[in-house]
Amino acid sequence: MVIMTVNPANIRNFERFANAMDEFGGLLIIDNQARIVFISPRFSEFLLNVSAEEALGESLPQFLPQSELLNVLQTGIPQYGQVLVRNGRTIVVSMIPLAENGRIVGAMKITIFSRFEDAREFAQRILGTDKQLDYYKEKVKRLWGAKYSFDSIRGNSLAIIEAKRKAWDIAATHSPVLLIGDTGTGKELFAHAIHLDSPYRDGPFITVNCAAIPDNLVESELFGYEEGAFTGARRGGKPGKFELAQNGTIFLDEVGELPLNVQAVLLRVLQEKEIERVGGTSLIPLNVRVISATNRDLESKVRQGKFREDLYYRLNVFSVHIPPLKARMEDIPALAHHFISRFNQEMGTSITGLTSQALQILMSYHWPGNVRELKSTIERACLEAKMSLIRPENLYYITDRLGRNYDHLEGQTLKEVTSQAEKAAIIKALEITGGNKKMACEMLKVNRTTFYAKLKEYGLY
Repeated sequence: MVIMTVNPANIRNFERFANAMDEFGGLLIIDNQARIVFISPRFSEFLLNVSAEEALGESLPQFLPQSELLNVLQTGIPQYGQVLVRNGRTIVVSMIPLAENGRIVGAMKITIFSRFEDAREFAQRILGTDKQLDYYKEKVKRLWGAKYSFDSIRGNSLAIIEAKRKAWDIAATHSPVLLIGDTGTGKELFAHAIHLDSPYRDGPFITVNCAAIPDNLVESELFGYEEGAFTGARRGGKPGKFELAQNGTIFLDEVGELPLNVQAVLLRVLQEKEIERVGGTSLIPLNVRVISATNRDLESKVRQGKFREDLYYRLNVFSVHIPPLKARMEDIPALAHHFISRFNQEMGTSITGLTSQALQILMSYHWPGNVRELKSTIERACLEAKMSLIRPENLYYITDRLGRNYDHLEGQTLKEVTSQAEKAAIIKALEITGGNKKMACEMLKVNRTTFYAKLKEYGLY
């Protein structure tokens, strides 16, 4: 037995369906008091001999006291494919009860005129509509889909491995996630990766920079607005970012910058899983995963009264701390070579790597701008070097900040530089695991033979 669940989204879908089939049939919906709450225009004239405007809100028995739809409303038993004759015309009728929270709250009647030509044309129209919908769904996916997986997050340091492991575990849930980290650490990459590994992977991925929206526009941007909601409102209204993220993920970057009044609305959205457009009167159910990010100390903002405590705990069901680059210096060689390869493709350069001195300069810098700053540095160096190795003189951006005090780095080979970082990572792993070599090996994601060979090489066995 089919009993259709009622919600506002269904009603809007009914309306779109009715408009598509108005020429070939009709749609009638009644509530639990048998009042007409929706009827397609031509169907109303054909079945009731009055306009749809006249029929809305009226009792169905007033027009059709013996209608079988009343029996469906009372019994909750659907009827399918009945062939009837009305006004000299053969029609095919199906009637379905409508439920909300397990209770019958109405009934729906779908009628299709049985002329073969009409049915065929109607089928073709619906098929064409489906094809268009599939096209636009794919287009939306390309425009609003996530681009980065966990494999896109480079590095083998313990800090980044632990962050990725925690994020991967969280991804499988439906709960909100708060990403915490300094500017440039890669919070957005983590958001993309969580989405692609989550139950929402087939839905859109919508990014919102909360710090970039003027305070007076934040609410309408997030939740949408209806026509006439305010001066300058778009004709027909506009869906908000949450609507666009339906059945997918919304990423609220710099969520700590939201005004307090919008925080209150966001809290209600997260609690009730529904939104109301600015200037609107109807509620829109939501199925959206929320990932937020901040480079601020939200707990401090809560104490200062600048961020709602209840919203903070709602957003922070799970949290992932993204380490700064200075806490994962051993990842710099891998990150640098990744960016070199990327920029070679994008800019047509032929950089083969870095000199050992250049690499050591990178590893001597404190990187306040984190991975984003490293990326910009490598991009600039690739343009400078063009066809050779990146050398210290191509890193003037960094050496200027170091005061060019890098003469002591002369004479170190690339192997020596990378070995220093490798040894530091192994020592740190052994510290964290209390000397457990098996666990340290697993944390570093290297095979047992290689790990023990490195222990021997660095005198750590």
